[in-house]
Amino acid sequence: MNPAIRRTGVLALILLGALIVQSTWVGFFHHDDYQGQLDGRSIVAEYSVPRGQILAGDLVIAQSVPTDGGDYSFKRDYPEGDYFGNITGFKSLRYGSSNLEYTENDLLNGTSSLVAFDDFWATILKERKVGGNVLTTVDPDLQKMAYDAIADADVKGGAVVIDPRTGKILAQASYPGWNPTEVSSNNGDTSEAAKLALDESGDMLDLTRQEYFPPGSTFKTIVAAAYIEAGGKASDMVPAGNGYTAPDTDHEITNSSGQCPNAEYTLEEAFEKSCNTTFAKLCVEELSVEQITDMAEAFGFGEAYETPLSTVPSQTGDLSEEAFRAQACIGQQEVRETVLQNAVIAATIANGGERMAPQIVSELTDSEGNTVQKFAEDDLGRAIDLDTAQELQILMEAVVENGTGRTAQIDGYTVGGKTGTAEHSEDGENPDPDHGWFHGWAMGKDGEPAVAVCVFLDSYGEGASAKAAEISGDLMQHVLEGAEE
Repeated sequence: MNPAIRRTGVLALILLGALIVQSTWVGFFHHDDYQGQLDGRSIVAEYSVPRGQILAGDLVIAQSVPTDGGDYSFKRDYPEGDYFGNITGFKSLRYGSSNLEYTENDLLNGTSSLVAFDDFWATILKERKVGGNVLTTVDPDLQKMAYDAIADADVKGGAVVIDPRTGKILAQASYPGWNPTEVSSNNGDTSEAAKLALDESGDMLDLTRQEYFPPGSTFKTIVAAAYIEAGGKASDMVPAGNGYTAPDTDHEITNSSGQCPNAEYTLEEAFEKSCNTTFAKLCVEELSVEQITDMAEAFGFGEAYETPLSTVPSQTGDLSEEAFRAQACIGQQEVRETVLQNAVIAATIANGGERMAPQIVSELTDSEGNTVQKFAEDDLGRAIDLDTAQELQILMEAVVENGTGRTAQIDGYTVGGKTGTAEHSEDGENPDPDHGWFHGWAMGKDGEPAVAVCVFLDSYGEGASAKAAEISGDLMQHVLEGAEE
């Protein structure tokens, strides 16, 4: 071999070895330093163009606005404040992102393949592109109405309104709310102080989907469904009375106001009066554990809905003992339910037994507003037979027409529902005020399902379920009247 070529080859091998050593050294020992620089540049680039908007109808609920200078050209802003924080979430330099800002991040920051050609030259030059927009299913006026109603009730709580035919979420309000603007501030001190304050208050917790509660008598809807699916009717005579003690326990289950003194009533009457003794007895003496849990699961218990916002699964708890079952079937014991799940149950019954997946995003667009993806309705299958749904509608109409849910009535419309009052205190001597629930639905003038709702009032106390029903009626009326315009 030519000596010159040999020397060149040796030199090349030495240089290659040095390069490998250097690369390994940098990658292993100085990775964090270089990664930090790269991350810093990436963040500056991301904030050099506007992030996409999140909208409720035509209302902008999250947007990027220009800064007054500094390293970042834009900052995140939430012009509607507390009303929509549980939906939008935040986009923070320090804390990352949450809620829709997190689930739709790639679209909002312009890196999604859905907007790959939104700006052709930006794509060619590998420059940061303006982000796309997220259109929600939320009616902004209804959202604000729901939020304000719970705020006026002066307790924590949540409300979910759904279109039963499609699963579209028309409102998902959690009170107290929170404004993501300061958490999303480009100023680290401002962002940190806001985040610490929200962590301490707990206001970032969405009470409609991130927490569950004992549902009280609204769980009787599931028990009634299980009974009817097994061959029962609204007109069947069922056991009642003002006291019932399950086997192997000395705890007597009673009714809230002695409203069910007769030994038996029709199922419709027992549901209308909300007889605790009836539903406790049915679950111990008529229904099996499997019938109860299967029905709960058919309605969605155990599922972590992704709307795309994640929801904790509702649960029935341990039903193995008869005493447990008796309490569970009046919505106590270990039964826990989210507001969203309870709204889905009402929507499914209104929709003839067909359960639609709840969804809160309707469409994604590029920065110019051109649609890049539409979300079709998602049918989760039949939870109950049509005949069962119709029997349940009879029961729920009776509650609103003559029973505990009269405050949900809407002139000129067929409305059904179920109230619920739930004990939840661990202190027997100084119990906390009861929770209040209502879930229900209303039919349009054409007799078709138009709207379903669930309202939850945390520790409201006396009159809790009546107040929840009143708010529910107002929200459904807003939807019904809007449909007529």
